[in-house]
Amino acid sequence: IILSLSLINFITVKLAKKYNCNIIYYVLIIINIIVLAFFKYKSVIFPLGISFYTFNNLSYIIDVKRNKIKEESNLLYYFTYVLLFTHVSMGPIVRYKEIKESLINLSPTNDEIVNGFKRFLFGLYKKVLIADNLGILFNNLLNNNNQSFLSVILMLVAFALQLYIDFSSYSDMALGLGKMLGINYRENFDHPYLSTSISQYWRVWHISLGEFFKEYVYFPLGGNRVSTKRNILNLLIVWLLTGIWHGNTFNFLIWGIYYGIIIIIEKYILKKYFKNANAIIKHIYVIIVVLIGYLFFSLKDLETVKNVVYSMFSNSFINNTFIFYLKENIFYLIVGIILCFKPIRSIKEYIDNNAYLTFIVNVCYIILFLIVISNILNNSFTPFLYSAF
Repeated sequence: IILSLSLINFITVKLAKKYNCNIIYYVLIIINIIVLAFFKYKSVIFPLGISFYTFNNLSYIIDVKRNKIKEESNLLYYFTYVLLFTHVSMGPIVRYKEIKESLINLSPTNDEIVNGFKRFLFGLYKKVLIADNLGILFNNLLNNNNQSFLSVILMLVAFALQLYIDFSSYSDMALGLGKMLGINYRENFDHPYLSTSISQYWRVWHISLGEFFKEYVYFPLGGNRVSTKRNILNLLIVWLLTGIWHGNTFNFLIWGIYYGIIIIIEKYILKKYFKNANAIIKHIYVIIVVLIGYLFFSLKDLETVKNVVYSMFSNSFINNTFIFYLKENIFYLIVGIILCFKPIRSIKEYIDNNAYLTFIVNVCYIILFLIVISNILNNSFTPFLYSAF
């Protein structure tokens, strides 16, 4: 599928450019969207990475049409861009102009190879040792019939941490592998749970997806250079498409519209109040909004959402289920929370500048690597969450 679609895109773009025919571009864009929609929402087969490589293809087609890049004449370079194993399955979504020169001249330095390998391993450790165990906690709480208000909150917190660490760990691994090849991808996350508004949260969560919708949907619709009513419509369209992109159930549709409405309220009502609001209050506000959103994102259907919300408010505030799972998973929860903070990056930079600490950390990397491999061989490794999107 990926080979056929990419070959069609490569040849058809060259024809559209040669004959300067915009209709060909539009038809090609529609073909890519139809193929994505069919396999994502109608077919029993879900090709790995189709959401991501289709968006890569679309960005290439549109950028050539807009004359932002020249059409590629070398099929090998274009196929390498689309099929590159570092980003093909779960992103980040990459525009061709961002990595074309790196693809043509793959020449990583020794430092890039070493730092890239460490970044890859860091992501691997986050995924296997932390995210997967938080996923077990989420599933245990979801399938437990003895729910309370705090056990549901713990379940949503576990999912929030799992999703962020799981997906950011994949991005760490992708960026690390890219650096080992001499390709410098842009960061895909920038500590989203530290945001002080939902608008900021979505600027630093899955950055490549947000920029794709902004560049190829929001701006062409007029962005914010239009009337208030039209801008509100533009935002709702973008968030409707964001929800649809993530899944084909009604939950994802509601989830997308939910965030669209929140961002509209922030922009036109809450903005003036946010200026002088306490930063801690704004952080708490973001976490509450995000956790409510995860009710729709983490649960498979509206019936499950209804049951979880009902048990949350109809049962006790706290029970033994909450206490047991909190005690059993306190380590993973604490480490997961720590990984959400920026000092981790500063500590890493400090260690890199100290030879003695670097040696100790490298020994720890080897020990952790052996532990991770042992976990994977014991079948305790679970697929990345975003492989389903």
